[in-house]
Amino acid sequence: MFQTSLYMFAEFGSSVILPCSHSDDFINSVSWYKHSFGKKPLLIAYSEHGSGSITYQNGFNNSNKYHIRTGNGSFNLTIIHLEEYDFATYYCAVRFLNIVKFGEGTILLHKESDRIRSTTVLQQPVSDRLHPGDSVTLQCSVISQICAGEYSVYWFRHSSGHSHPGLIYTRDNRSDQCMERSENGFSTQSCVYSLSQTELRPSDAGVYYCAVATCGKIHFGNGTKLIIEALTFWNPVVLTLFTISIISIIVNIFLVRLIHKNQKKGKYIKISLLQSQIRY
Repeated sequence: MFQTSLYMFAEFGSSVILPCSHSDDFINSVSWYKHSFGKKPLLIAYSEHGSGSITYQNGFNNSNKYHIRTGNGSFNLTIIHLEEYDFATYYCAVRFLNIVKFGEGTILLHKESDRIRSTTVLQQPVSDRLHPGDSVTLQCSVISQICAGEYSVYWFRHSSGHSHPGLIYTRDNRSDQCMERSENGFSTQSCVYSLSQTELRPSDAGVYYCAVATCGKIHFGNGTKLIIEALTFWNPVVLTLFTISIISIIVNIFLVRLIHKNQKKGKYIKISLLQSQIRY
């Protein structure tokens, strides 16, 4: 299963075709998913292998914007009259029995109509529950059509009770994790930046924004919300530790009493033997 384009640039109002090719061997169905940043993936449509019919889901056929054309080993998605909410990541997937295999995805990005090279900042949500003392690494992907020149990366945190985000970290040099591609006549560069937070405290909670300053403009990501849950008594971790502690105390008390009892019994036996020896 193969998606040919990792990035695709398009203008508002235009149409795009997202190609997907797959093998016909060991496939029960093929489908397309839409993943808007910070939201759950949505199933657009699927087709059972060999049926020739396409079933749309989640209202994607209501606007008549999404069309899928099937062929010999192909399952291509067409999106017409692009609007802002259409710019997202699209995944083609195949299913065999209960195993689903996804393609690498195609990120549909907005290309400015005046041909000014654009920069897009993407942030992924944190899926794990965090507690005080935990560590977490936030990631920020910068996709730019600018192949030369420097830009600065900033991290902001917007905490509860504060009206404006506060600057917490800045970096002026480029990331080592960069990849360049050339597609549709445009050269793109994708760089990944990370912000590591260790020994988290409740005050570290908030929305973290990655921002990139380049060419006199600053581009913000969609933000990553960090929720830090306090360790209450009814928290499973605390409850488990408390239970283990109680069991440990009970076992220790039992062992101490058993040892003490055995010591008394041994002392009694010694006294009895001594008395027997005195009699004889």
